[in-house]
This record gives sequence, structure tokens and C-alpha cells, in this order.
Amino acid sequence: MKKFNKQLFENSPLSGSAIDQDYSRDPDRLYGDLDSQSPNLAILKEKPEHRMIVYLKAQGLSNNEIAERTGYTYPWVSQITRQPWFKQRLVAEMKESGRDSIQDMLKVTAADSVQTLIELRDTSDSPAVRKAAASDLLDRYLGKPTMRVESTNSNKVTYEDVTGIDKELLKVNEELKRLSGHV
Repeated sequence: MKKFNKQLFENSPLSGSAIDQDYSRDPDRLYGDLDSQSPNLAILKEKPEHRMIVYLKAQGLSNNEIAERTGYTYPWVSQITRQPWFKQRLVAEMKESGRDSIQDMLKVTAADSVQTLIELRDTSDSPAVRKAAASDLLDRYLGKPTMRVESTNSNKVTYEDVTGIDKELLKVNEELKRLSGHV
């Protein structure tokens, strides 16, 4: 008879928990991750060093490299990285880091881009380029102008169409009354 071990992942509150289920339904989860091995042991409480492992993993370090940097063994780092809460935090960190770096890059280059548009507007020999640069500058500052949209309906309903629909509706209502026994 197998002895019950509360430290095993399958016996822990994490197995089949909301965290575990949420991650399995997350469209941003790591590709192919549902086929990966579940943890053997459950780690129920996150420690500061676990968060550090999330950050190192998000930077692309392998479990071996993380083990060397943190002093943990490779098997223990592997157990930590297979926890459902770890996977959720890793995906969130990777998404946030990706957004931050792109936003930072755009912030740094935005002033140069505006300066380029101003330079094109002021120095170009082509009137079309000067106009496009001026329009782009105004659009970035004021927003694009409101455009009017017209729509016409080419489906014309005739009196005969309406009369035919009314007749069909009467037939359907009479049939319903007959079937329900209200005749």
C-alpha cells in the first residue's frame, strides 16, 4: 500500500486548482507547455528567491545557469519552474518586459521622428513631401480629421412585399393556433 505524501504535487491543493486551470486556458501560456512534465513536489508558498528565478528565466537563462547563480540544485530549479504559479508569473513577466522595452524604444526615438518630419517639411524640394510631412505632424498632434461617410440602401421594399409578408404571418399564426388547440 502506497503511503500518502502531502508534499507530492498530485496530493497538493495546487493539483487541479484554479491557478493550474487558469494557466492551462491562458492563450498566452508558453507554447507546448501543456505537454511538459508536471512537478513532482508542490511548492505552496512563493519565496523571494522564487521570484528571482522568474526574472532569470524571463531573461532566457537555462535551469542549469539559474542553479549556478542561485546556489540551488538543477533538480530543485526544475521543480520550481514546473509549478503552475511559477508559469503564470513567468508569462506575465515576459509580457510586461516585452511591452516595456518596446515602449521605451518608441519614447526614445519619438522626438527624432518628429524632428525628421519637421526637417522634411522645411527643407524638401518636393511640395508633395512637404505637404505629407505637415499633414503627418498635424495628425499626430490633433488627430486625423473627422470624415463624413454616406450610405445608401439599395434594397427597396414594395407594398406587394409587405402585403405578402403579412399574409404569410397570418398563415403561420393560424397554424400555431390550430396546433395548440385554440381553434
